[in-house]
Amino acid sequence: MKPTDLGVRRAFDVHTHLLPNGLKVLLVENPSIPTVSLTASVFTGARYDPEAKAGLAIMVSRLLDEGTATRTSLEIADAIESVGGAIETDGSFERIIATASVLNKDVDLGLELLADLLIRPMFPQEFVDKEKERTLAEIQSAQDRPQVVAGWAFNELVYQDHPLHRPSHGYPETVARITRPDLLDFHSRFFVPNNVLLSMVGDFRVADLLPEVQKFFGGWVSKPVVFPQYESPLKQTAKRTKFITMPAQQLNIYLGHLGISRTSPDYYALQVLDTILGGGAGFTARIPQRLRDELGLAYTTFASITMTAGMDPGRFIAFIGTSPENMKLATEGLINEVRRIIEEPVTAQELQDAQDYLTGSFVFAFESSPQIARFLIHAEVYGLGFDYVEKYPEYIRSVTVEEISRVARKYLDSENYTLVVVGPVAEDGNLMNGAE
Repeated sequence: MKPTDLGVRRAFDVHTHLLPNGLKVLLVENPSIPTVSLTASVFTGARYDPEAKAGLAIMVSRLLDEGTATRTSLEIADAIESVGGAIETDGSFERIIATASVLNKDVDLGLELLADLLIRPMFPQEFVDKEKERTLAEIQSAQDRPQVVAGWAFNELVYQDHPLHRPSHGYPETVARITRPDLLDFHSRFFVPNNVLLSMVGDFRVADLLPEVQKFFGGWVSKPVVFPQYESPLKQTAKRTKFITMPAQQLNIYLGHLGISRTSPDYYALQVLDTILGGGAGFTARIPQRLRDELGLAYTTFASITMTAGMDPGRFIAFIGTSPENMKLATEGLINEVRRIIEEPVTAQELQDAQDYLTGSFVFAFESSPQIARFLIHAEVYGLGFDYVEKYPEYIRSVTVEEISRVARKYLDSENYTLVVVGPVAEDGNLMNGAE
C-alpha cells in the first residue's frame, strides 16, 4: 500500500531559508485551516547541564515566558490569550522548544512574542524562586512513585558518568544551587540565532511571511556556540543489579542496557523488532502476550530499544509491573523473551503484523500543523529528509526476518544487563515480609 493510499500526503513542500544571522527557517504552507503553528528549537538541553547544577536547562525552558525586557509575564499571557492563541515552552535533554499557535491574521503577534521570549527573557527573581519551589515539589512527589524511582536508578546504572545518568529536572541539591545568574549565563551561551531552527506551518504565503521573520528575528546577533564535551557511554560487559525498598503493592522491574542513537542505520529494523517483542498500542507482542496474557504476571509491561533513541544512545528497556511473589518468574520471563528473539527467527506472520501496525499508525503523526512543525525540526536534526513521509513505509516494508535476527544479535544482550527492582524488596534482593 502506498503512503497516499493511507491518507498520508506526499513529501511536504518545504521552503528553507537562512537569515544572515544564521537562523534557519523551515516553512510549509498549509491552508486547510486558518491557523499558523510556530515552533522554535534551540539546540541545547539537560545534556549540557553542569553536574553540580543539573536541572538548569529545564528551568530555563520553563521561565522563558515569565517576563522579558519588554513585557511582564502577565502582559505576555494577556497578549496571546486576547487573540485566542497559545504560547508554550518546554525542554528536554536535547532541545528547548518554544511554540506559538495563532490565527493567520495574528501571525505577526505570534512571531513578535516568540522572538521576545527567545531573545530577551529576564528570569525575574520572584519567578526563579517559584520555579525552584515547584521543581523541588515535583522531584519530591516523583520520589514517592516506585516506577519513577526505578527508572532513575536504571539510568544511573546504565549511563554511569554520562550526562543522561541524571534526571533532566535535576536533584534537590542541584536545583537548590541554581541562581538567576546561572539562568542568564545559560541563555547567553546557547540562545543565539545560529543555534536555533524555526519551523512554521499554516495558512500563509511564504513570500509574505519571510519579511516578517526578518523583521522580528533579523536583529538577533549571532556568535559561536561552545558545546560542553563528554565521553560517549559504553555498553556494559557484566550484570548490574539494584534493589530498592519502597512501600508498594507491586514490584517495578526494569531490565535492559544501553541502546542506539536515532541515526543508527538499523533503526527501522529495530523498530519492527520492538513491535514484535514489546508491542505498540493495541498490538499483541511477545512479552505482553506471554507474561501478561498467558502467565498472568503483569499489570503493565513493555519493551523497546528505539523509543529513547536520540542524539545520544538511548536505552533498551524491558519493563514489568508485577506482584512481589512473581519477581523471579517475571524477571526470567523478560530474559527468556529477549534471548528467544536473539536465537530464534521471528515468524513471517509476526513480521507482517508489525509492518502493518507501524505503517498504519504512522499516518496519525501528521494530522495537524503543530505535528508537522515538530516533524520538520526532527527531520532536519536527524537528516531524515523532508520526503520521509513517503520513505518511512518503504523502510519498514524492506525489513526482513533475517535482518531482525541480525540486529537482535547485534544490539540485544540477555547476559550483560542492568536489573533494577523497586518495591517491597530488600537491598539483597529478598522479598520483604515473607511475600515470596
